[in-house]
Amino acid sequence: MNAKRLERCIVGIAGGSGSGKTTFARRIVEGCAKIGIRGQIFSLDSYYAPLNHLSFKERQVYNFDHPDAIDLGLIVAHLEKLRAGQAIKQPVYDFKIHTRKKKTILRRPTPLIIVEGLYALHFSELLAFYDYKLFVSTGIATAILRRIERDINERGRDVEGAKHQILSTVLPMYEDYVKPTQKNAHFSINWDGEEIPDKATEGIISMLRDFFSRACSRRFGI
Repeated sequence: MNAKRLERCIVGIAGGSGSGKTTFARRIVEGCAKIGIRGQIFSLDSYYAPLNHLSFKERQVYNFDHPDAIDLGLIVAHLEKLRAGQAIKQPVYDFKIHTRKKKTILRRPTPLIIVEGLYALHFSELLAFYDYKLFVSTGIATAILRRIERDINERGRDVEGAKHQILSTVLPMYEDYVKPTQKNAHFSINWDGEEIPDKATEGIISMLRDFFSRACSRRFGI
């Protein structure tokens, strides 16, 4: 294992839509920053495949909850660059028009990278990157309420449109493709309620602190 690899820890966090995985990932990054570990969230939501070849009406009914909606090739290429210490130009996805924007965001490598998304634990190509794998679950009622609130407030959907997507693709794809990936996780976190489970957050942060402490010891032969 080379020195550059030792300086990098990549964590995969998966879970259903509305499970709280994004918020959980954010809390981990914030908590690690307090103990001197710089991190970032690598959201798979940025990597939906571009659909410029489809009309807006066709994009509206596209199944974004299927694993095929993800641009896996670009995800792998970008993670390889970040792991090697290189910056990337991350795409920006516009959920109101269902395709990528022309602009990109410059992302520089950090010691901690949290890959977060529905299918973070689905693809074998991504599983090979991770030092730790987490699955976040929650009750279906809580997840649906969170999903509807996000779609209305952040993605320009109306209530009927959000409900239709949940029933037609979100829930079926969760059962068929997302839920089975829980078996790939090292740890499963159940978050059913308003408050993030503090013990789980603290436990993961402690685990990451130990990871970097061991990496530093190995690097310098301590």
